[in-house]
Amino acid sequence: MRTCSTFVLSFFLVCFQSFANAKNTLPTFAGPAMGTTYRVTLKAHISDKPIGEVHRQIDQLLQQIDLSLSTWRDDSLVTKINRAQAHTPIPLDLHLTNALGIAGRLYQKTQGRFDITAAPLIQWWKDADVAHSSHSTRRHHSVPPPEVLELVGFNHLLIEKAGDSAYPTLQKKHTAAALDFSGMGAGYAVDQIGETLVSLGSTAHLVELGGEIRAWGQPSLVEEWHVALRTTKTKPPDIIVLRHGQAVAVSRSVKGKRIVDPKTGEIVKLSSSVPAVVAYAETCAEADALATAHVLDGIRKETQAASSGIR
Repeated sequence: MRTCSTFVLSFFLVCFQSFANAKNTLPTFAGPAMGTTYRVTLKAHISDKPIGEVHRQIDQLLQQIDLSLSTWRDDSLVTKINRAQAHTPIPLDLHLTNALGIAGRLYQKTQGRFDITAAPLIQWWKDADVAHSSHSTRRHHSVPPPEVLELVGFNHLLIEKAGDSAYPTLQKKHTAAALDFSGMGAGYAVDQIGETLVSLGSTAHLVELGGEIRAWGQPSLVEEWHVALRTTKTKPPDIIVLRHGQAVAVSRSVKGKRIVDPKTGEIVKLSSSVPAVVAYAETCAEADALATAHVLDGIRKETQAASSGIR
């Protein structure tokens, strides 16, 4: 799964770097995941579990999440749902059940600014670019047709208990409706990695994937997790402190890139770069989604100021 946002068409990836007392090198492991990379820093080695074995278990977990949520795999469960006919019940698995529950709560919390069903809307604008590349300026002042807009909305999904199964089924109201978890997938994976490490016996660790990060415990009795947060290539990184159970995600839009509002279908082109948004939350999935929603808020305010003549 790639980690570029569904709703903001282009974000800069934000670099995070954790560090501790230079005298004490903490155990770490890292690897590729979801089209980006991940990194885990442990307070200490887990008893009776070599770090290589822990690393393998986390890699297996990430493969399971990718097989469930990735829109870039033909064999993923999300791809099966996206290709399904309307009103066809599709049995869900653990990760998709969890992710849908989180996405539904975030849809309500952001009043629809974060919406995993916005995939058809994004695709319409991409197709419009290809078909009408010589008229892009005029298209910025239009909106997708009603038949595309009606595909978007979490209320178009029907999630029901499936007999004795541990997981429910999902039905789409429209055949062309589609899901995309890229706006929260990295954060969800961070949460799952961290909780898996707890189950394996780790008492404190820091997990980062694709620029999303969350802390469990603390590296020592007198220290907390310190993270170097870099939002630009030129500005020195800011040092932030993450306490137990705290997650952070950063989103930054780029001048000249376009933003799609999943509620209205409208697209805007920035006249200037919007500052990076840093979102804190109790879970990384929530921080990931809130950072996306907050950037859209910033775009709306800039657009409203420009239209009213405010400088």
